[in-house]
Amino acid sequence: MKISFYYVDEEYVQYLKEVELSKRGFSCIPNMEYHKHDKFVYGVVLSVNGVDYYVPFSHYDRQQEDNILIKVDYHKKLKVAGSLRFNYMFPVPKNCLIPVDFSEFTEDRKVLLRKEYKACLSSLSKIQKKALKTYERVVNGNNDELARNSCMFLELEEACKKYTN
Repeated sequence: MKISFYYVDEEYVQYLKEVELSKRGFSCIPNMEYHKHDKFVYGVVLSVNGVDYYVPFSHYDRQQEDNILIKVDYHKKLKVAGSLRFNYMFPVPKNCLIPVDFSEFTEDRKVLLRKEYKACLSSLSKIQKKALKTYERVVNGNNDELARNSCMFLELEEACKKYTN
């Protein structure tokens, strides 16, 4: 599969949320269904331990250590359109991905999505480095606050493998 924007099968998202809920009483897997537009993910941003990670595209617009702001041209100025929040990335099997079809959106939304996609592609190396750095910081336990505010990567990897079998 190519690097792109995808929707994630809601049944799979619920499955991962339940895995985290059973382990720690809450889940950092983001809600993917919204009233106006469902949330989508970008990836593959990281391949590790036999699974592929995808990062949610968020409207969060403040720079933090474990996100990358996506800036797009807006009337000849760069404007923050959203961010990729790596502490909320999660593994997804290919059969649970649905490519985002830009043609389903209004013309204004299509233009914005194309700009966001172009910005992500142009930052792919930086995105993949940030994904790996965040993954390692969480898995190695270097930062308790980050680990509490991140998906449980190792547990989700196991859950992803079980889901596909």
